Amino acid sequence: MIPKLVNLGAALGLLCVTGCGHPVQETAAHKIADRLPSVLGPALHYDVQVDADPFALARGRARTVHVQGVNVQLSQTLTLDTLTADVSDVSFDTKTQKLSHLGQTAFTASLSQDNLSRYLAQSRVHLPGLEVTLLPDTVEARVPVSALGFQTIAALSGSLRPNSDNPQRLDFVATGAQVGPVPVPAALVNLALDALNPLIDLATLKAPLTVTNAKVSNSKLVLSGTANLSGLVLP
Repeated sequence: MIPKLVNLGAALGLLCVTGCGHPVQETAAHKIADRLPSVLGPALHYDVQVDADPFALARGRARTVHVQGVNVQLSQTLTLDTLTADVSDVSFDTKTQKLSHLGQTAFTASLSQDNLSRYLAQSRVHLPGLEVTLLPDTVEARVPVSALGFQTIAALSGSLRPNSDNPQRLDFVATGAQVGPVPVPAALVNLALDALNPLIDLATLKAPLTVTNAKVSNSKLVLSGTANLSGLVLP
């Protein structure tokens, strides 16, 4: 069972009695890595680096905390192949060992075809036959649609973009559509997109991710943006 969330300040606060030099940062990194499963989610592996001199740590400050995760399970349905997060300007109360401030947290992440297909199979049970394929630099989708009693598969090509109203959600944006060699009418495309979007929802995670850029590279979805970790701090 994953333990209840523990804040990074507590992890850093425990280090002020461990001495000076690099062992301080190494101990900090191990303490934080031990707690990341409850902050972000379980992972195959986490690697953490703390950038701070021992005197800053003793005063309750660290310049940055760099996190790299492999196969990070953000939710029961969504697993990222890789996740890198950089937390800047970290401070904590050395007496209470509670986190008092987090600066901006920037992240980059990658999602493979296997993990995307697994996510869609579990989150789109109402769309049997749905297929979304990551090509070398674009995305294709085969979406089951029905109109006027007629059922077919709309084949869409396009890209993924953050939703303009909620950048914690990713939408499929169609640049082409057809059924066999026949172009799909706009009304049918809209039905397909309404059923498909948002393709990926990052708003309900323990550490919600706000996406500023999404692209497909080498048949992997690559995301970057900011992560909200401040709301995960225990009172």
